Amino acid sequence: MCLSFSFWGTLLLTGFVAAEDQSPLKLSGKTSANGIYIFGEDDAFSLNSYGESTSTFSLKSSCKDNNLGDSYMNVVLYNIQTSESILSHNVKCDGGSFSAYSNPDVYNEKYNIRVIGQSEQEFDVEVYSELTGLELKDGVWEMFVAVNEDSHVVKSIYLSEEQIEAIGTWSYMQVSAESNDTFLEDESKNVDLNSLDSSWTHGCGPGGSDTSARNVGKLIVTQNKEDLNSFFENPNAIVAESVRLSFSCFGMITISNASSPTLKSGLWLIGVTLDSSQNQTKPKDVKIRVTIDRDYQYSERILILLGVSFIGLIIPFLARVIFDAGNMDIFKKVEFKTWRKVVRDWFWRGNKGMTYLVALLAALLVVSAFQVVHARHDEMMKSGDRDLCYYNEKCYRPYGDYYDVSVNGIASNLPFMVQGVLLILYFSFAESYCRANDHKHYDYSLPYSFGFAFICEGFGSLIYHICPSQIIFQFDTLFMFVISLLMITAIFEGISIRDHDVKYSRIADQKTFRPSKIFAFFVGPVYFFNFIGNLNATSGLPTAFMVPFYVLFGLWWVGILCWLAYKNSLLSKCCNPKDMPHLDHVDGVDVDSASRSKIVEWAIKHKTVIKAVAMLIYSVIVVVGFVFALLQKVAFSMFILGVLIIALVMLAVLNFAPVANVVLRHFHNLHIQLTKDCCNVSKHLLVLFGMVAYLLIGCVVVVMALVFFMVYSTTDKSFDPWVSRESNNPCIMDNFYDSHDLWHLGASFGLMILAMVVTTISKPCRECYLVYLANDKKKVAKEKEKFSRGSSGPPASSQAVTDM
Repeated sequence: MCLSFSFWGTLLLTGFVAAEDQSPLKLSGKTSANGIYIFGEDDAFSLNSYGESTSTFSLKSSCKDNNLGDSYMNVVLYNIQTSESILSHNVKCDGGSFSAYSNPDVYNEKYNIRVIGQSEQEFDVEVYSELTGLELKDGVWEMFVAVNEDSHVVKSIYLSEEQIEAIGTWSYMQVSAESNDTFLEDESKNVDLNSLDSSWTHGCGPGGSDTSARNVGKLIVTQNKEDLNSFFENPNAIVAESVRLSFSCFGMITISNASSPTLKSGLWLIGVTLDSSQNQTKPKDVKIRVTIDRDYQYSERILILLGVSFIGLIIPFLARVIFDAGNMDIFKKVEFKTWRKVVRDWFWRGNKGMTYLVALLAALLVVSAFQVVHARHDEMMKSGDRDLCYYNEKCYRPYGDYYDVSVNGIASNLPFMVQGVLLILYFSFAESYCRANDHKHYDYSLPYSFGFAFICEGFGSLIYHICPSQIIFQFDTLFMFVISLLMITAIFEGISIRDHDVKYSRIADQKTFRPSKIFAFFVGPVYFFNFIGNLNATSGLPTAFMVPFYVLFGLWWVGILCWLAYKNSLLSKCCNPKDMPHLDHVDGVDVDSASRSKIVEWAIKHKTVIKAVAMLIYSVIVVVGFVFALLQKVAFSMFILGVLIIALVMLAVLNFAPVANVVLRHFHNLHIQLTKDCCNVSKHLLVLFGMVAYLLIGCVVVVMALVFFMVYSTTDKSFDPWVSRESNNPCIMDNFYDSHDLWHLGASFGLMILAMVVTTISKPCRECYLVYLANDKKKVAKEKEKFSRGSSGPPASSQAVTDM
């Protein structure tokens, strides 16, 4: 047996580490005939502590197989006084070296090595005593470490009372673990950890979509050494006074005055290991980074967002200017006392059935949703498991010492609430105008429900962002479903006959919706299907249950598509091809080709064909989306929401022609009109441009918001939490709001614009619309009489024209 010692001297750590390591101890020898070797007391060594700093053992072992076969050696580092095993790892005797780390609780005592293997087996052991104490410089510290299946890493930071007092209430400490795993089969393309500098950031590279290829690690931040030891024994154990999470490329833990544990003075321990539950064996290189942000101010940033939200005040009035340019007297005869009466009588005068149902649904949802979400968030706080909630850790701003949630994710829902209130106020003024002019045929139930649905969407999204996850996502999307369904209903309302609506019967050919039917056949089933789909995505329901569920879901969609075809007057036309519409047979339209452009005339003549083609395209989209949802290639919520938004946009565009025709019929002989009455014609051209631009801007804003939501997503709740964290992105606006917050802002504005377009199509006040047509009819007749003499053809008829 041969025993040798070599000391390398004192090593000074570079960077921001203000401590030094003990010299490494090299041991070599050969096991006895029975395969055991124990070093004597003279060979024992000690592990010292340095004031407030802590230390870890690093054990590196290797051995040779004398029989040229697969053999292993067990190396144990133990406390001589207590016989406690500090480190124990199995080493494969193939000439390679294996490392392990430990974090003993007792310092300044004697430790030794015991080796168990084959008879007369040669081995080499190196023991390092590494200081973990770190000093933050300018609030930042970072270092590269490595872990494997037999080891873990411990680092520590000491915060004094003076530092805590200087930090303040609105401050937090963020501890991140980043890995350079790229999951590339070609290892030559992977990043060399030793060549990286402080500017290095994580990246998953091509092939990152293969979730099975992840090398999953675990990160813990605690002040409790028992929690740390339990974590290393079982990384998924409940650690009540600690915070832990899983990561592949990136993970970050935020410690604040609202977290558990709270940010306070003393020794903070940071542990990194591989996730044993994922059977990880591949070594992992990790960069640990610690930052402290001091006295972060939220109020100014939230107030700025609130001010931006009030820009929505101009959207409904701009719509009034554009779509009702010939009847700009919304406030005529409207005084404050009239508006006050509308507000006072709101609950018992006029039809508010749809609004009441939305309010009832909201009351039930908000209470139940908050109970579920709060319970899940409370579970996260008590167990320390950060994997339960899918936050954008890179833009996580805790709410002082009140609530450990991302305050920016909560505050960014204010635009929905503000614009919902603005919609309700605007429609109350519109109703005041109708009441002041003694109109009898008006119904603002649907427009009011838009406003309430916007407010409820803000609350639903706010509750969801307390603890985002796949199963909680249903509370965020429910009122997006409701908003889409309400707008689709409003579009069909524009071509429907309401109760006692005799005057409007010649320009509408179907009955209106019943609010109870909408919630019974649309909102209820959508909520049920969405819940089961999300539950299956997270928990994996039995096939015996999911097969009939998908059959039922498919049959429901067949019924919805048939209903859409019926409401678009396609079923009867398809069943009787001889009964095809012609220009002089379309209900509610007078034959006066001179009053319309050729485009509108062609659209009216072929409206059944246009609707049939649009219906076919939409049916194909639904079928393809259904297949993707069935194969779980797309989240269930996103499939339902996507097809609803597509239906809304398609219906809005198809039913926009009657709105635009009110302006188009002013153009009889455009060349002569521009010559003789350029000012008046230009006004109509400007209004027409405004109508088209208003609709397009609404669609573009919604699309841009969807891009922020889907393309620049900050989380992906359909995957494991460590995969979702790869999508985390830093704040992109005022160091406070991320791309998902911009989705909230853009969606609120875009949907508000579409809400006003849809309201115009739905014609909530039929008498306002008929008065508008009557006034406009006189203007058209005068223009035709004035300019028909300048045209090359015969004089145009002055017959009255009504809308479709």
